[in-house]
Amino acid sequence: MTPVRLLRGAVRYGAWASIAGAPALAGAQSLPASPASSTEKPGQENTAPAKDDSGLLVTAAMRVRYETVGGRPRPDFARSEQAFLVRTGVAVEYGPGPLTIGGELVDSRGYGIGSTSQLDSDDINALELPQAYLKLRLDHGSGPVGKVAIEGGRFLVNLGSGRLVATDEYRNTITGFTGLRVDLEPRRNTDISVFYLLPQERLPDGEDAIRRNVVRFDRETFDEVFFGAYVRQKQVFGRGQIEAAYYRLAEHDSVDRTTADRRLHTIDVRLSREPEARAYDYDFEGAYQFGRASDSTMADATNARMTAGFAHAAAGYSFGGPLKPRIGLFYDYASGNGRQDGTGGVSHRFDTLFGSRRDDFGPSGTYSALARENISAPGIRFEAKPTKRTEVLADYRGVWLASRYDRFYNILDRTGRSGRFGGQQVEGRLRYWVIPEHLRLESNFAVLFKGDFLRNAPDAIAQDDTTVRFIETNLLVTF
Repeated sequence: MTPVRLLRGAVRYGAWASIAGAPALAGAQSLPASPASSTEKPGQENTAPAKDDSGLLVTAAMRVRYETVGGRPRPDFARSEQAFLVRTGVAVEYGPGPLTIGGELVDSRGYGIGSTSQLDSDDINALELPQAYLKLRLDHGSGPVGKVAIEGGRFLVNLGSGRLVATDEYRNTITGFTGLRVDLEPRRNTDISVFYLLPQERLPDGEDAIRRNVVRFDRETFDEVFFGAYVRQKQVFGRGQIEAAYYRLAEHDSVDRTTADRRLHTIDVRLSREPEARAYDYDFEGAYQFGRASDSTMADATNARMTAGFAHAAAGYSFGGPLKPRIGLFYDYASGNGRQDGTGGVSHRFDTLFGSRRDDFGPSGTYSALARENISAPGIRFEAKPTKRTEVLADYRGVWLASRYDRFYNILDRTGRSGRFGGQQVEGRLRYWVIPEHLRLESNFAVLFKGDFLRNAPDAIAQDDTTVRFIETNLLVTF
């Protein structure tokens, strides 16, 4: 058997040879994707439910969401629309010893979706199996190896802040991967992850089939490969932590799928401290990206050399008292193309890979105004937990384009005459647990006051509307 066939077998069916005859260790669970247990902030698994004494974990949840948007400037789509989205998830995991087996079904559907809707396969993916995995955990005690976890099959990946690789809790669909992952904990405060993955391509990808909630099993192929390594050192500078990662994404066109032919290397570094009562917190992250990529997925798109970057800086203070308020300042930057970039020269538009949008930039779905590309946006955020059942979040930011020649809200003015000011965004969220851990009511809102760019760009629609207005309400039931 050739090395390529061996690799494909391992990726599809898990590392059976690696786990045979392994010594025992108390099992530790994976993180299901269903709304019952998805992380609030990608990369943190402390919200996952606990197994019972037998090692069995079963979670089920349904989230129903209604959202409406108006004044949207994005060309080729309706200026306003409404949508009703439903996400249902059932996850099962069993692992009383060192070996764990698990799987999950997630059904993401949309109703009332018009022919000019902005929603696509990122929002609708009927009846899918993003997880079907085996996981082995070993404890070698002190030494160069320490604790080891080996996972194979279909599973979810959350790394670091989630800005580059994450399971997005807010979005209606799940990003799954198929492959192998090895996690090491050589010392108490050191974590190392290495992985070789095939991103799952959400199907169907035709607009009509998506709107009709057609069921078609997602696939993974060696036409798109994602691999790399992640390292975290905790207890740095007191209670902080430092993280470093390298990600490699390589894709190319196949018979029935066109891609942006990305061949990207991404180097990421982060220094952070989590919020605590009566203490300062911070989050500084930066990434440098290089390689080659096309400007679009069109077959005739020009493939260009790429060099890009992004930075996130935030600092805040959490007060004590019954409201538990936190006030923080933040700034996000992601590079964009210049006047001649992306058309055969060097591209500078940053690619967020498989990152999450909601925590930094506001709601996705029918709104999806801000993204981690061509942006320079400072702001201020307020958070509070006045009761055990209630959470409040609100933030304000000004939005400028990193380059006036690149796109914003999928609008492009290559002359640069529309300026750099995108506008001002106010967004927030209110949560209330009607029945703690079982029934949650939530509402998200966003208002984007349009700046010169969105009012003057030739391709922008709804120019007579001075704002983009979005509101949604959802109800989450967990079992």
